[in-house]
Amino acid sequence: MEQTATEWTEWLVHRIFFWETDDAKKGRIVRTIHHAVMFGLSTMILVSHTVYPAFWLQTLVLGFCFLIWGQHVLTNGCVLSKVEQKLIGDETSFVDPFLDLFHVEANEASKRGIVILGSTLVVSLLSLEWVSRVFHKLIPFVQSRFLASLSTLHIPSQLSSPSE
Repeated sequence: MEQTATEWTEWLVHRIFFWETDDAKKGRIVRTIHHAVMFGLSTMILVSHTVYPAFWLQTLVLGFCFLIWGQHVLTNGCVLSKVEQKLIGDETSFVDPFLDLFHVEANEASKRGIVILGSTLVVSLLSLEWVSRVFHKLIPFVQSRFLASLSTLHIPSQLSSPSE
């Protein structure tokens, strides 16, 4: 699946950037778009949790992160990074600046593992938060329905003690 996804993505890149003949330039364009999307997604995660914590926005961001995570897991890393590397002819990855920051040496398999681990961590944390928000919204609804059903059955919601 990894090879098929990479080949189709590369075919799509060649079709979208048909005016550019140099593969290295196409690769740099894809790398720029890739980095812009990832920094934009990171910004949207921050915005959806600080400035505008709307449930619909967090759901949208989680869905997008889930799609990216699925792509990482199913294709053993990021397809866009593989296409960039193939077109440019280098081995730099999205995680290289972070590895350089902490002076960590890693091979390609380790970098793919770090990408998968990082996206799994982000999706797991966002999913846990989303589930907690769903239950936070669901519990009052269920309680109100339960209390309404008690009133239609003429069952008191609190039973009195026998001494009263």
